[in-house]
Amino acid sequence: MKSMTTSCIHIAGGLLSSLLIVVLVAMVGCKTPDQRTEAANVLQDIRNTTVIPELGSYDESARKKSVERILMSLEMAPEITKNLLVATLDDSMVSARTKRVICTILAEEGDLRALTPLTAMLAEGSVAQDDLLETALLNFGERAVPRIATVLAEGGEIARRNAAGILLGIGGPLAFDALRARLTLERDSEVRFLCVCGLVQDARSSSLPFLGVVLDDADEEVRKAAWGGLWRRTRPPGHLLFDASAAPSVRVRQAAQVRTWLEGGAVPL
Repeated sequence: MKSMTTSCIHIAGGLLSSLLIVVLVAMVGCKTPDQRTEAANVLQDIRNTTVIPELGSYDESARKKSVERILMSLEMAPEITKNLLVATLDDSMVSARTKRVICTILAEEGDLRALTPLTAMLAEGSVAQDDLLETALLNFGERAVPRIATVLAEGGEIARRNAAGILLGIGGPLAFDALRARLTLERDSEVRFLCVCGLVQDARSSSLPFLGVVLDDADEEVRKAAWGGLWRRTRPPGHLLFDASAAPSVRVRQAAQVRTWLEGGAVPL
């Protein structure tokens, strides 16, 4: 009986060993031992060293090396790496610049989890490192528009300027609609200028009447942008003039004439 029990244990042990080998083969696929070692080394670097913190380094060599290790890890273990990067965004010890770089990487991977921290960073209205923030949001394109539009509507002055600029960079109907909706409510002339630029880029004829309204804007540069946009998009007849620098009484009369012409069915080029 003891001999039979011992034999059963040996058989079970052999089956377990075989099963473990099958599972390991399935996990590593057809990678060579060198490839598996390299993958393990990369993930260990990311977990246990300064690879992630150095993503935001101002030392170009260190930053480049860190980015290369992250990209290698994304290729070898995409989900694990992305989860690790997302978790790092909640680490208060990680610098804002590093988090911006992480969000840029996640955006390039199409990971929508980066949108929430990106929106929060945009709403903070920091002038510094906006190039990284803009790059990340531009990578998301129209998927980011609703969140950016919220910052445009509710953020501080710098945040609204940044939001308007990014919407202008994204382009497309959703972004142009967000800029149009903000135009008449906006107090800051720079934001209004960016909104007008959106109307000029918008190829839809529905944007033309709004350019006509902006001819009455309080800021001369904004009025110039609106008239320049109308001229670019419609080529008004030669007798129709608008002088953005003229006295208010003259501008009011000229703007009314332009709007009358627009209402008559001006056709965009």
